[in-house]
Amino acid sequence: LRHELQTQNIQDNLNMEKCLFNLMRHLSFMMRADRMGLFMFRQRNGVAELATRLFNVHKDAEFDECLVPPESEIVYPLDIGIVGHVASSKKMVNIPDVSQSPHFSGFVDELTEYQTKNVLAVPIMNGKDMVAVMMATNKLDGQSFTAKDEETFNKYLNFANLLLRVFHLSYLHNCETRRGQVREGC
Repeated sequence: LRHELQTQNIQDNLNMEKCLFNLMRHLSFMMRADRMGLFMFRQRNGVAELATRLFNVHKDAEFDECLVPPESEIVYPLDIGIVGHVASSKKMVNIPDVSQSPHFSGFVDELTEYQTKNVLAVPIMNGKDMVAVMMATNKLDGQSFTAKDEETFNKYLNFANLLLRVFHLSYLHNCETRRGQVREGC
């Protein structure tokens, strides 16, 4: 029974991740964003951080290419980068030129050989608790993200919020389960 529940839990997570992935693909098309990413909030050893869960999502992306396995995730402390700033401030940011932002950190660009020019990022909350940060990068027409893009992002955020609340609870449960298994020697 335990194995069946774990299998069902994994399938439920993948379904939620696929829903979020499809939402992000749609958003990247509507906002003309080159890429989108989803960064899950968690605490490890009492330290808050964000970890990539869906990365390099674009309108033609395939789910399996964008789902980040735990061993490949990029982890951001909350005091680094734009996503860390969004998680700390719990406010949307629209940065037309990242080179002018004191919060921009180029370490992910160096890691991925991608050049971030502009960013639109939103916190996803469960009440007052941080759940995730969703980020769009590089407006395709060479301009920066607009007030209309912010409006579009906010419009779809309610759906993402609902999905992520459920997913985040499951995600935290899985982290605790893995931690318990390590302690038990499994």
